[in-house]
Amino acid sequence: MTGELSASERSELEWLRKENKLLRTEKEVLLRIATEYALETSAPAPPNTGS
Repeated sequence: MTGELSASERSELEWLRKENKLLRTEKEVLLRIATEYALETSAPAPPNTGS
């Protein structure tokens, strides 16, 4: 094996890198959403003024 990639291997590698970047971005967005949701649901309710 020479260590060089064929055209189809280069194409697949490029596709996999793009997919990896997309998945990392999606993971980051979902983590932010989950964090915001957790913070919102764990925040104490405002006091009832009895009005």
